[in-house]
Amino acid sequence: MKQTRRNKTNNRARQLSKYGLPSHEERFGTEEKCQEFIKEVKWGDGRPECPHCGNKHLNYYLSTRDMWKCSSKNCRKQFSLIKGTIFENTKIPLTKWFKAIFFFVIMKRGISSCQMARNLEVEQRTAWFIMQRLREVVAEEANIILEGVVEADETQIGPQISRDTRLQEAKKLHDAKQDELFGMTKAKKRSIRGEPAKRGRKKGSTKEVLAAKKEQREKEKLEKGERTPYEQDKIVLGMVQRDGKVVFKMLGVSNKVKTKENIYPHLKKHISSDSFLITDEWNLYDDTHKMFRRHESVNHDEQYVKGYIHTNNMENAWKHLKKMVDGTYFHLSVRHFDRYLVEQAFRWNRMEESNQTLVDDFLKMIVGKRLKYAELIPNKEQDELKNAG
Repeated sequence: MKQTRRNKTNNRARQLSKYGLPSHEERFGTEEKCQEFIKEVKWGDGRPECPHCGNKHLNYYLSTRDMWKCSSKNCRKQFSLIKGTIFENTKIPLTKWFKAIFFFVIMKRGISSCQMARNLEVEQRTAWFIMQRLREVVAEEANIILEGVVEADETQIGPQISRDTRLQEAKKLHDAKQDELFGMTKAKKRSIRGEPAKRGRKKGSTKEVLAAKKEQREKEKLEKGERTPYEQDKIVLGMVQRDGKVVFKMLGVSNKVKTKENIYPHLKKHISSDSFLITDEWNLYDDTHKMFRRHESVNHDEQYVKGYIHTNNMENAWKHLKKMVDGTYFHLSVRHFDRYLVEQAFRWNRMEESNQTLVDDFLKMIVGKRLKYAELIPNKEQDELKNAG
């Protein structure tokens, strides 16, 4: 009998106790053990390879500097063991890096930088940078191709402004600036005067009067521009293969980004043209039958399952993603939001693997994934150039 995804997940739960933090520290509890593992990953044949010219012939070790020197006459450059890995130029001991990797890959809902800082006994900003480097390792999860039966949907993810005083202050400043540009809204004026909110149109209003008011509003928009609401919710597109992997993509911060021009390119890139696509009844997906072998939809107003046609797997993926955000990270910036989506996709796509397999697979991907702090936090000049370009 074919083993279902749920049974495989239950089997993994029974395997959790076989590889915990004590077992991990037994494998990587010293700098020497960590270095030996990195050597095996980088130089499987045991011969140090120069990252500058690729020379592997008789590169010799400088014990006083804990580095190698290239033997090529045209190079002669020195290089360290961690050159070209996520650990490059780090001053943090490798034992702490390996412990951070353990916590990063096994935590089902993720781990905050504050908690990681306490576990590693480092500053919070150091732990945050470590975790961003770890997310860079799994960045390839954003380039997966899905096949077979694929479910697609979109959702909104964002903080609750009523529970975040920083956002409340930011919203007040935003609304004040909008009032300066466009004046107070009628609803706000009634609120200040203590009048109840008005609903529906006035009695006796004709179609001509309503059309004239609409024309006046359009004219004001052309003259002054359009009032922008204070929005914090990120719009995310999700695609999941039945009993398979998932891909998350952030579309933007406003509901206006939910268009065919923004969604269809992601569908084409990440779903095979020979796939069977299942979505909800939203008419935006009506033209997807031209892109894929077949397209079906389910009406969520009337039913959630129509035989095998449903998006319950996608809803399950949304639940896990939102629990990660609400329970661990709380408030995510737009700049780094894609990195957190990739992190959750990595966990979903490997939920059937044991802890040790997760750690070993992650460590095999550490080469060629260098991430600099300046790439994460660009200065104002770089932001201005980016916006101007």
